[in-house]
Amino acid sequence: MNIKSLAILVLFLLVGAGAYFYSGSQESINASDNIGAAILPDLHAALNNIDELEVVGADSQVLSTVVRADTGWTVKQRNAYPADISKVRAALLSLAEAKIVEEKTSNADLYSKLGVEDVTASEAQSVKAVVKYNNQIAELIVGNPGPQINKSRYVRPADSQTSWLVDRKIDLKHQPDYWLKKDILSVEPDEVASITITLQDGAVLEIANANDENNTFKVTNLTDANAQVVDAELHQVANALSSFQLLDVVSREEFKQESPAMNISYRLKSGADIDLQAYDVEDAHYAAVIVSLSADITDENKDAAQSYVDQINQVTSGWVYKIPNVTYDSMYKREADVLAITEDQLN
Repeated sequence: MNIKSLAILVLFLLVGAGAYFYSGSQESINASDNIGAAILPDLHAALNNIDELEVVGADSQVLSTVVRADTGWTVKQRNAYPADISKVRAALLSLAEAKIVEEKTSNADLYSKLGVEDVTASEAQSVKAVVKYNNQIAELIVGNPGPQINKSRYVRPADSQTSWLVDRKIDLKHQPDYWLKKDILSVEPDEVASITITLQDGAVLEIANANDENNTFKVTNLTDANAQVVDAELHQVANALSSFQLLDVVSREEFKQESPAMNISYRLKSGADIDLQAYDVEDAHYAAVIVSLSADITDENKDAAQSYVDQINQVTSGWVYKIPNVTYDSMYKREADVLAITEDQLN
């Protein structure tokens, strides 16, 4: 090789090295410019204008959708039943406030390590958040937790090859029941005047508030008036509505069960009756809730009681609730269940 050829080769090497260095420097500059920036930069300013959040899972299956309606947020897959606004707000804030901590891979072959692969894949670990606002759509693929499990996530904008670590726990991998407003009733035992439990086989248990200073309850239709009743069993029944919550919900039209396993009626001191038709369905339990004015209500209580009846029925009318087994069991009582065990029974 002559001197001229050698000089040309060296020149090419220098130019190549310079270009590589410049390119690497530019990538570092570009990456560092993004640190601290919002992963969805337009979303925070549009929080009050968001109309819908859709969560899409593997094989492009829609897992859940919450939609803003005139009456508040609702769950699309549950016939527009009210959503828990605190959960919706937390999800939207995590998306809007998530800021970039570190650039990660742009190599599609490595996406699965971070859980940010396209949700079109049948085995995708990721979910895609689709946020609709101001006639725009923002899409973010949400992957695995980052190094700080409760404070970071790997994500990738759906229209980008680059994945990132962000500083928020974006938790969206949920089915429709997660988003539902769970609270139905809140009735404390001291608000209850009497309870009547009627089981499918015709057994009836009548319970009344003793109205003493200890707020105890008694059975008023005992077969043996001298039988000993376990107070804790009666308190379970009286306390069942103190935090009455759903696990899931189905419309009355779609619910095909005809005969309830139990009817239980709570007569409140305020003048309202809360009637539950409870069903036993394949190891799960459901209840329809109907509220009405008591037959013996006084005129002075009528307006307030009617307001309460209307308020509850506005929420519960037309729905059947899946309820926790423990709630159902606390109400499903026959006389033998509330009596103390005698020595004769032990022998």
